[in-house]
Amino acid sequence: MKKLFLLVVCVIAFTSCYNTRIMVGDVNEKTPVVEINKVTNHHLIYGLLPLKDVDVNPQEYVGNRDSYMVKVNHSLVNILIEYLTFGIYTQTTTTFYVPLKDAENAK
Repeated sequence: MKKLFLLVVCVIAFTSCYNTRIMVGDVNEKTPVVEINKVTNHHLIYGLLPLKDVDVNPQEYVGNRDSYMVKVNHSLVNILIEYLTFGIYTQTTTTFYVPLKDAENAK
Protein backbone atom coordinates (compact mmCIF):
# COMPACT_ATOMS: atom_id res chain seq x y z
CA MET A 1 0.00 0.00 0.00
CA LYS A 2 2.86 2.38 0.76
CA LYS A 3 4.39 1.72 -2.66
CA LEU A 4 1.12 2.52 -4.40
CA PHE A 5 0.75 5.74 -2.40
CA LEU A 6 4.35 6.70 -3.21
CA LEU A 7 3.75 5.98 -6.89
CA VAL A 8 0.64 8.19 -6.95
CA VAL A 9 2.46 11.01 -5.16
CA CYS A 10 5.38 10.78 -7.61
CA VAL A 11 3.11 10.85 -10.64
CA ILE A 12 1.28 13.93 -9.37
CA ALA A 13 4.51 15.64 -8.30
CA PHE A 14 6.22 15.17 -11.66
CA THR A 15 3.35 16.47 -13.76
CA SER A 16 3.36 20.06 -14.83
CA CYS A 17 0.94 22.63 -16.06
CA TYR A 18 1.25 23.53 -19.69
CA ASN A 19 -0.05 26.22 -21.93
CA THR A 20 -0.01 27.08 -25.59
CA ARG A 21 -0.09 30.64 -26.89
CA ILE A 22 -1.20 31.49 -30.39
CA MET A 23 -0.49 35.05 -31.47
CA VAL A 24 -2.39 36.54 -34.39
CA GLY A 25 -1.57 39.81 -36.13
CA ASP A 26 0.84 42.34 -34.60
CA VAL A 27 0.97 40.67 -31.17
CA ASN A 28 4.22 39.20 -29.84
CA GLU A 29 5.33 37.88 -26.46
CA LYS A 30 6.35 41.36 -25.25
CA THR A 31 3.13 43.13 -26.24
CA PRO A 32 1.05 44.15 -23.19
CA VAL A 33 -2.31 42.39 -23.45
CA VAL A 34 -5.62 42.40 -21.59
CA GLU A 35 -7.76 39.33 -20.95
CA ILE A 36 -11.20 39.73 -22.47
CA ASN A 37 -12.79 36.28 -22.20
CA LYS A 38 -12.26 32.76 -20.89
CA VAL A 39 -13.85 29.45 -21.96
CA THR A 40 -13.57 26.01 -20.35
CA ASN A 41 -13.28 23.07 -22.75
CA HIS A 42 -14.55 19.66 -21.61
CA HIS A 43 -13.16 16.36 -22.93
CA LEU A 44 -13.27 12.64 -22.23
CA ILE A 45 -10.48 10.04 -22.22
CA TYR A 46 -7.42 12.27 -21.73
CA GLY A 47 -8.76 14.90 -24.14
CA LEU A 48 -9.46 12.60 -27.08
CA LEU A 49 -13.25 12.99 -27.20
CA PRO A 50 -14.80 16.45 -26.84
CA LEU A 51 -18.05 16.68 -24.88
CA LYS A 52 -19.27 19.48 -27.14
CA ASP A 53 -18.21 21.24 -30.30
CA VAL A 54 -14.52 22.15 -29.87
CA ASP A 55 -14.35 24.53 -32.82
CA VAL A 56 -13.98 27.74 -30.86
CA ASN A 57 -14.30 30.70 -33.19
CA PRO A 58 -12.03 33.48 -31.85
CA GLN A 59 -14.11 36.14 -33.63
CA GLU A 60 -16.96 35.40 -31.20
CA TYR A 61 -14.72 36.53 -28.34
CA VAL A 62 -12.40 39.17 -29.81
CA GLY A 63 -14.79 40.72 -32.31
CA ASN A 64 -13.35 42.12 -35.54
CA ARG A 65 -9.88 42.78 -34.10
CA ASP A 66 -6.94 41.84 -36.32
CA SER A 67 -4.49 41.34 -33.44
CA TYR A 68 -5.16 39.04 -30.52
CA MET A 69 -3.69 36.16 -28.52
CA VAL A 70 -5.27 32.84 -27.62
CA LYS A 71 -3.89 30.85 -24.68
CA VAL A 72 -4.91 27.24 -24.00
CA ASN A 73 -4.01 26.23 -20.46
CA HIS A 74 -3.98 22.91 -18.60
CA SER A 75 -3.62 24.06 -14.99
CA LEU A 76 -2.88 22.18 -11.78
CA VAL A 77 -6.59 22.10 -10.93
CA ASN A 78 -7.34 20.62 -14.36
CA ILE A 79 -4.65 17.98 -13.80
CA LEU A 80 -6.03 17.08 -10.36
CA ILE A 81 -9.53 16.65 -11.81
CA GLU A 82 -8.04 14.46 -14.53
CA TYR A 83 -6.30 12.25 -11.96
CA LEU A 84 -9.35 12.01 -9.70
CA THR A 85 -11.41 10.75 -12.64
CA PHE A 86 -8.58 8.47 -13.86
CA GLY A 87 -8.41 10.39 -17.14
CA ILE A 88 -12.05 9.82 -18.02
CA TYR A 89 -12.82 13.54 -17.76
CA THR A 90 -10.33 16.29 -18.62
CA GLN A 91 -10.65 20.00 -19.11
CA THR A 92 -8.61 22.89 -20.43
CA THR A 93 -9.15 26.63 -20.32
CA THR A 94 -8.99 28.83 -23.42
CA THR A 95 -8.33 32.51 -22.69
CA PHE A 96 -8.54 35.34 -25.22
CA TYR A 97 -6.39 38.47 -24.99
CA VAL A 98 -6.22 41.67 -27.01
CA PRO A 99 -3.40 44.23 -27.05
CA LEU A 100 -3.73 46.93 -24.40
CA LYS A 101 -3.84 49.69 -27.02
CA ASP A 102 -6.81 48.00 -28.79
CA ALA A 103 -8.66 47.58 -25.50
CA GLU A 104 -8.16 51.25 -24.64
CA ASN A 105 -9.39 52.34 -28.10
CA ALA A 106 -12.57 50.28 -27.68
CA LYS A 107 -13.66 52.25 -24.60
